[in-house]
Amino acid sequence: MKRDLRSITAWWLLALGLGLVVWDQFMGAWTYAQAADSASASDSLPLYLGARAVRWGYDPTDTAVLQEMYVAADIHVTRALFSVLYPPSMHVFLQPLAGLSYNGFLYYWRQVLMAVAVLGTAMAGSVGVHGRRLPAAMMASVLGAFVLFPTFIEVQVALGQPNPLVAGVFGLAMGCAARGWMSMAALAAAAGAGVKLVPAIIGWPLLMGMRWRAVAVAIIAGLMVLSATIVHVPLDRIVDNIQATMAFQQTVEPHWLHDHTLGDGARFIGFLRRPSLLLISIILVGWSAYGARLNPTRQREVVAIGIAFLSTALAADGAGVGAYYATLAIPGMAALLTWPLSTGASRWSWFTVGAAFAVFGVVDEGLIYNTPNVEVRLVSACAAIWLGLAIRLCTLSGPWTWRARGAGGVVVASALIHASIWTWRPPFGGHKTLKEAAPGSQTTPLQPSIAPIPHD
Repeated sequence: MKRDLRSITAWWLLALGLGLVVWDQFMGAWTYAQAADSASASDSLPLYLGARAVRWGYDPTDTAVLQEMYVAADIHVTRALFSVLYPPSMHVFLQPLAGLSYNGFLYYWRQVLMAVAVLGTAMAGSVGVHGRRLPAAMMASVLGAFVLFPTFIEVQVALGQPNPLVAGVFGLAMGCAARGWMSMAALAAAAGAGVKLVPAIIGWPLLMGMRWRAVAVAIIAGLMVLSATIVHVPLDRIVDNIQATMAFQQTVEPHWLHDHTLGDGARFIGFLRRPSLLLISIILVGWSAYGARLNPTRQREVVAIGIAFLSTALAADGAGVGAYYATLAIPGMAALLTWPLSTGASRWSWFTVGAAFAVFGVVDEGLIYNTPNVEVRLVSACAAIWLGLAIRLCTLSGPWTWRARGAGGVVVASALIHASIWTWRPPFGGHKTLKEAAPGSQTTPLQPSIAPIPHD
């Protein structure tokens, strides 16, 4: 009895100590974000302009309309962006803030970004953890988001970039799924898809796991979001916008795939990230969720880790063209960092926990602006987190039959062969016949002119 009391006290003291450090990190990040000049908050500008367009009855998917809103609002942003790649539903969500000034909009929007990111990361770290260890696991996860992904949250919150919110949505869905709240995870998927399309993939493990009630909730919630959007934007414009966004994403290619100075190893990881990592993730998550359909307790953790697995695959893909897309790997980091604390954790958890430090390990002095070849480094780091999650998911999906092992081997071998061909024997001459990447063509600039500079 006394031993249990000492153990409970120790875990709560650890959680309290971690909580104090988290609070210090949180306040530092929030103070920094709020102090950032609104003229440098370029990433939130198209969101604000789109919301104003909706408020005044205009089309938020028209670049010309956003430019007119910019002039009418008399805003001066250093790098004025008029992106129409966000779904129109995002602007409908933000319409209540559209009547504010740009500074007022940023104040509340940054609060939303920070709150969802912190809460989602805490939920992501709770997967499989119960009892006295739970508070410490959640605090450690949030601390990991600030420390192991240095400057990612604070700079993006300052810029008004939605990536922290999207990562938080994945984390919220993970925590809900791990507790059997599959309908809540489905709601997170529908709401997240209304912000940015990628969270819709959360519905995949729910579908393959035959959680029909959750699937129905996702469909109904999605239809409600669509109905609210159609009130302001015609359906044909919504469809055209989504098609244009998907077409654009398919054409984006990392500049460093054509940089001969990086070597074939970098190119290999670049071609492996798309489409192989996501395809392998979809296959493994679908197979694992379906295989656990008769064991609801085990399926909860399978679905939760599957969501992190998919999010990290998207992070590895996106980081190749923009460093801050690595933020989507934060839920995966949390799942690996707290795996040793989970109930019945495999001995593999102590080997994979190191992968949670991958991003921290590749970023020089915590600044992506100071890190040479930052995109390829972050792709490699996200791939390391992805591999750790693959191990955790495979341990949950056992025992593996010889047929399953054979099928898995074929899938992995196909991915490696595909990446190898494009790296060493590219069809039609491929990237090796192209000129070297021009200086200054990096997709993540060394430092925007007036963008927030991370504090020491």
